[in-house]
Formats: sequence, C-alpha cells, structure tokens
Amino acid sequence: MIDTKARRRRVWWIAGGLAVVLAAAAGVAVTAWPATPAPVAAAPASPSPVVTVEPVKLKRPAASAPRSQWQAWVGQEAEAAMKRQSAALLAGDFAGFTADALPGAKAELGRRYRSLRSLHVTRFEQSVGGNPWPPAEAGGDWRVETLVDHCLVEKECAADYAYFDSMWRITPQGLRLAGYHVYDEATTCFDCTGGSHTFSRPWETTELVARAGRRTLVAVPLAYRSRLADLSRRAEAAAAVADRYTVGEGRVDRYRVFLADAASWKRWYRGNPGSWVAGWAVPTGRDRIETEVLASEMTPGYSDELLRHELAHVSTLRNDSYYGKNDVWWLVEGMADHVALAGNPQGTAQERQDLHRYLRSHNLTTVAVPHPPDDASNDDAGGRYAVGYYALHYLIAKYGQKAALAFFQQAVQQGIGLEGAAISSLQKPWSQVNRECVAAVRKA
Repeated sequence: MIDTKARRRRVWWIAGGLAVVLAAAAGVAVTAWPATPAPVAAAPASPSPVVTVEPVKLKRPAASAPRSQWQAWVGQEAEAAMKRQSAALLAGDFAGFTADALPGAKAELGRRYRSLRSLHVTRFEQSVGGNPWPPAEAGGDWRVETLVDHCLVEKECAADYAYFDSMWRITPQGLRLAGYHVYDEATTCFDCTGGSHTFSRPWETTELVARAGRRTLVAVPLAYRSRLADLSRRAEAAAAVADRYTVGEGRVDRYRVFLADAASWKRWYRGNPGSWVAGWAVPTGRDRIETEVLASEMTPGYSDELLRHELAHVSTLRNDSYYGKNDVWWLVEGMADHVALAGNPQGTAQERQDLHRYLRSHNLTTVAVPHPPDDASNDDAGGRYAVGYYALHYLIAKYGQKAALAFFQQAVQQGIGLEGAAISSLQKPWSQVNRECVAAVRKA
C-alpha cells in the first residue's frame, strides 16, 4: 500500500545540450586484377618500415622558465601519473594507485579506490583537459581539469565521462597528486559541452558499497550497508518492470541506482534538486542515465514505486538529445508514473487525490503543464505529475500502447514536436488530441 502521507515526487533532471555524435566508416577492400600477368622476374617491393614516433619527453623546467613551459611539463607528468593510477585501480593495486600521491591525499584516494572497486569498475581512462592552471602563489597546487571515461560492471559500455579537478604539487621528487576538487553547479570546465557536465558523481564525494544484480548496480553510503541487499532486490524487481517499457533501440545495459543520505543529496550531481523531489534520473552521457533516490523517502510503502518511476526514465529516455523541453515534460513524467503504477495499481488513489486538488486551483486548458519550480509545494508538484499520468493513461486506452509509445518516442526522443508526433502516430492534430486528453483528465 502506498503511504498516505504527502510524499515527495520523482523528477527527470535535464542536462541541457547533452549530445554526443558518433561516426563510423565502413571500408570495402577491392582487388583489381591486371589484364596481363606480371613479369616473372619482377620482385615484390620491400614493405615500408613502420615508424613509431614517440612524443618528446619534456624535462623539468628551470625555476626561471616561463609559465608555458611549466604548464606543459605539469600536464605531461600528471597525465603519465593518471595512466599509472588507472592501471593500478583496474589491477586492484592500492599501493600503485597511491604511488604518485602526497601522504596527505591518501585518505581521499583510499575512499575513491574502495568505492570504485566496489562499483566493479572495468574502465577508467583518465586524461588532461586543457592547460593546467598555475597556483595563485608560489608553492601552491596546480589545478588540472581531469576527464575520466569509465565503465562499471560491464566489460564494454558507451563512453561515460566524469569531470573534476585533480590538484598537483611540484616537489623535489617530481609532481605529486595533492587531492581533488569536485565540480558543482557553478563550475565550468574546459572540455564540457555547453557546461552541461559540471556535476559530481557519487563516487567522487562519498565512500560507497555496491552490489551488482542481473540488471542493476546499486550503491549506498557505508552507513546504509545494512539496507543494500533489500534495495538491490527491490531495484531488480523495478528493472524487470521498466524493461517492459523500453522505448528506442536495444535495452539498458545496466540500471545504476545510488541511495543518497541527507549530506549526499546536497552534493551529488548538482545538489538538492528541489524541496518536493524524492528521486531523480540524471543523464551523464548519450546512452547513460544514473538514478539517485533519497534514503528518507525509501519507505516500505513507497520505495518500489519510486524505483519503478526512476528506472522507467532510464528505459524510455535513452539515445536522444531532445528530451526535457517544457512542452513534453508532462509526457516524460506521465510515462514514468504509468510504469511505476502499472506494478502497483493501488497507487492511482494517490494520483487521483493529487489531481483533484490541482484541478480545484487551476483552470486546465492543456495537458502540457510545465515542470514544477524547485520550491513548489508537494501538492502543486503532485498535481502536475497526475495530469501527465492521466493524460498518458488516456492515450494508451484510446489509441493503444503501440501508438502511444510511438507518439512518446517521436515527441520526446526524436524531437519532432507534439503536433508532428500526433499527426504521425495518432492521425490527428495535437489540438484535437489535447482537447481529448484535457476532457479525460477532468473526468478522472
């Protein structure tokens, strides 16, 4: 049974401009046979030697050298240390992972190492983004924008970049890692597309313990390790439901679920997503969406619905660069609520209560209601979600699930707009479909 208390809602978080273009070229080898045989005496040409050009290793500059020389050397040394560190991480070699670090940084490195190993890291390719930033004063730390393409559990997965600053100190023994600076919403970085990637991953700030199931990877802060087994079981059940509503080609390789305590909720990704939010889905790459749920909201009566809702975002919002426009927010959340409540029909009583409260204070003329503001009340947010839920419920009942899913894919993933999607998949203009949906929502 769903908790009857006013509960916080679920949200799909948008990383604006998130788009990655991948291109592949397929070559066909063609052999052209000569018209006449080649002379018998002719000898084949000697193959050209393969020449490998090794980059010139920069020597440590003199103390009086210009800043550009020091930047080049710091970048070279940091990247070399990152490669050694990544290799040690994948090999399970903690001594190697910390070999290039100052003693004061080893506690922080230990937390990252243990978290990533628990998350079953299989790829961790670090690189330097742009020129290192010199310290503000002599003897301070150099800031190096760091890009990490990483993969968890799977042996192969799509590119997934984390961005943060690594801090480096020049010592008589060479360049040494002094620690990390995690990005927040106000941070910009050299290689971020439109600034959309400037957020922190859970493993950057919190020591985690994780469990990989058949379809999920679930991670919790150490203080919540006793809840990990139960959360993993619930996430696996939610993934089985979300898999049935996959929109687009292929299926999710693995759902990632992170349980946040009150402190983590304020610093993971971009921080507190809103006073009414219980969980959110965060796009971290073209084919990757991570989910975060608030520990205090994971009650026995609500946790399963919350997990189904968030994992539904993952299964329905991949492989696109358009999602998040205000005119389709109702559709995005209506779909997630439909998936969540399909596994728990009793939850519709709460949706109906939220809807009726919302309709009493709003003159509904379109189901394309906008996203609630961050400071929205639970009642206001719940009402907007309910509009989306009942509108999508009507579309499925009226036009069938296949047509409704096609409408969703065209309007949300393919970005052709509500008008184009309605005509293409429902054979009616959006104005007519909208009127039908509004009438159905008012009668719900």
